[in-house]
Amino acid sequence: MLKLGLVSRIIMIVAVALFIIQLAAFVAASLKPDLPLGHQLSPTMQVKSAVRLLDAIPSEAQEKAVRALNATGLDLRLVDATLPAQNDDAADPDLGRRLAHEFASIALGDRYFSLRSLPERPQGWFSVGAPDRTIEVSIGLAGGKVAVFSLADTPTVRLRGVPVGFMAGLLGVLVAVIAVCAVARETRPLTRLSRTVNSIGKGLQPIEIPERGACELRMLIRAINGMQLRIAALINNRTLILGAISHDLRTYLTRFRLRMEMMPDTPHRERAIADIEAMQHLVEEALGFARSTVVSGGRDIADLNAAVCALVAERHDGPDVITLSPLGRELAVTIPQTALARVLDNLIDNALRYGGRADICIERRGDHAAVIIGDRGPGIPMERRKDVLEPFVRLEESRNRDLGGSGLGLTIVRQILDAHNGALCLEDRDGGGLNAIVLLPLATSSRAAA
Repeated sequence: MLKLGLVSRIIMIVAVALFIIQLAAFVAASLKPDLPLGHQLSPTMQVKSAVRLLDAIPSEAQEKAVRALNATGLDLRLVDATLPAQNDDAADPDLGRRLAHEFASIALGDRYFSLRSLPERPQGWFSVGAPDRTIEVSIGLAGGKVAVFSLADTPTVRLRGVPVGFMAGLLGVLVAVIAVCAVARETRPLTRLSRTVNSIGKGLQPIEIPERGACELRMLIRAINGMQLRIAALINNRTLILGAISHDLRTYLTRFRLRMEMMPDTPHRERAIADIEAMQHLVEEALGFARSTVVSGGRDIADLNAAVCALVAERHDGPDVITLSPLGRELAVTIPQTALARVLDNLIDNALRYGGRADICIERRGDHAAVIIGDRGPGIPMERRKDVLEPFVRLEESRNRDLGGSGLGLTIVRQILDAHNGALCLEDRDGGGLNAIVLLPLATSSRAAA
C-alpha cells in the first residue's frame, strides 16, 4: 500500500466501496422480509395446504375459500374437470422433475397433476414483483374440479425488461469511473508539482511553479516558490561575500608581491614569492567558483563541434598534447560559449596536469551530446568520485599536492553543468586513466533533426 500512488489508492478505495455496497445488497436480498403467512410458506406447502382445505369443504364453499386464499397472496383459480391443455414446449424438464418430486413428497395422493411454464410477457417501463417466469400447477380436487395455481419463479424488479440489480451495478461502475476521472483530474497538479520539485535541485535558478489545483495545493506551491526565492537569495549573498573577499585578498596579495620583488634576492624571498603565487592561484579559483554559481547569459551553442574546435585552437597546446575527434555533424546544445569554455578548460587542465595529455571526443547519446576528455593519469578510485566533486577536496594518494590544484576545478565544472541541466560523469578509461564525460542537453532543433 505504501508504494501505491495517490490515484491508485483512490481507485482501490472506490473498488472496495463498490464491493461492500454490492455485498450489502446481496445480504439484504438474501434476508427474508416479514411477509404474510402465505408468503412465508414454501410454494409446495402453500399448494398442499390449499388442496387439503378445498378437499375438506363442500363444493359450494370452495369459491369463497379461493378468494380468501388469494387474499393471502396465493394465485389460485378453480376450473372444471376438463383437463387443461399441456404445454410441453414451454415446460422446463429440470424444473418439472424438481417440482414433481416436491409435490410427490407432500403426499397429495393419486390424483390429477399437471405442470407447465407459461411463456414470458414483455414488461413495462417499471414493473415491481414481475416474475422471471410463471409456473402453472394443476391439481385435481375431491369435488371433481381442478385447482390451478400460478407460482411466481424468482420475482425481481425490472426496468424495460432489464433487472434493476444489473442496472444498479452498471450505474455504480459508471459512477466509479467518473469519480476516478475526477480524482485524477484533481491530482494532476500534484503530480506536476512533484516533477517540478524534483527538477528544482538540478539548477541554481528558481523555477516558477504555476499555482493551480485545490486551495491547499495552491498554498503548498506558493510556499515552495517562496522557498526557492529565499534559497536563491542565500546563494547570491554567499557568492557576493566570497567574491568580495577573494577580490580584496587578490589586491593585498598583489601589493605584497610587489613589495617582495623589491626585497634583496635571498632564498627566503624566492620561497615567499612562491607562496604568494600559490595564494593568488587559490584566490583565482575561489573567484571562479563564486562565478560558477551564477548562470551565465548568452546564446546557446548552435554547433558543438565548431565550438570545441575553437576552444582547443585558442589554447595553443599543440597536437601532441591535445587530440580532438569531432562528431562530423552539427549538434546544438543548451549552454553558452563562455560556460562551455570554463568547463572544458578546467577538465583539459586536469588531464594535462595528471595525465600529460588530453584526448577529446564528441558523441551523441540519446537526447544529450557528450564531450569526453580522456587522460592516461592515475585515475580516481570509484569510491572517491563523488567526493572529488565537493569544494576543496583533493586525493593525496593519486593527485599529489606538488602538482598544483586547490580542489575547486571539478566543483566549478559541476556547478556550471548543473546550472545548464548538464551532468559530469567520471569513468575508467580503457587501457588506464580517466574519462571525464560532459553531458549537455540537445536543443530542440537537434532533437527534431534526429
